[in-house]
Amino acid sequence: MMNWLEESSYREQDEAADINGRMDTFARSLGLEYFSYLVLSPPRNVAFEIDRTLNTSYPDEWIERYMALRYFEVDPVADLAKRMTRPFYWGQGRFLRRFKKPQRRVFDEAKSFDITYGLAIPVRGPDGELGVFNVISSNKQHLFDVTRQEHSRLFSAAFDTHELVMKEQLKRQEHLDAAIELSIRERECLSWTLEGKTAEDIAVILGLSVSTVNHHASTATHKMNGLNKHHAAVKALRRGLIH
Repeated sequence: MMNWLEESSYREQDEAADINGRMDTFARSLGLEYFSYLVLSPPRNVAFEIDRTLNTSYPDEWIERYMALRYFEVDPVADLAKRMTRPFYWGQGRFLRRFKKPQRRVFDEAKSFDITYGLAIPVRGPDGELGVFNVISSNKQHLFDVTRQEHSRLFSAAFDTHELVMKEQLKRQEHLDAAIELSIRERECLSWTLEGKTAEDIAVILGLSVSTVNHHASTATHKMNGLNKHHAAVKALRRGLIH
């Protein structure tokens, strides 16, 4: 009989689009109402949008509200997952006492959708990325009982989901990077930025105004999906767009 180390939660041909169906079925087979997975921190030197990584069986109304109000920035579970390495239980009552009012508001609103108790499993990857996998129940005791009995399957589901999401996100980023075209001026500005030159220095070197240099650096940063011009310069170097 295969154990959780040998048996994947997904088929080889599965894609991120298959996560919701498979994990919803898995959670319900354990008598749990919902599951969720979200990347909290992308890999080093990779910038992708958090909302593209949300996979969950939560009601659509709650998902739309959660993402529109960017609750993942104040969600107590997301906050704690960034500081924890071990799985943890969360829910109404004592768990919320350590958090501020805006954070508790997330739980107050979630309660109306029967999102009351859960187990969170933080998943950290080799490139510094962090995701959190949750299973949720309105029955606290049932949550405790089933997660203790099925902890190995839950860990497997969390790790496998993280791996599948990251694989697809990185593949998508590679496609975007492959389509990037930088102008001569944009490449020059990033190259000199990589050399430690300021916008004023580059303006003198290239015979341009400082505002023009900043414009080229800004457009290049946007094209590279960089966190700033220095990050964009490093990404461009790694992609062979500058030397």
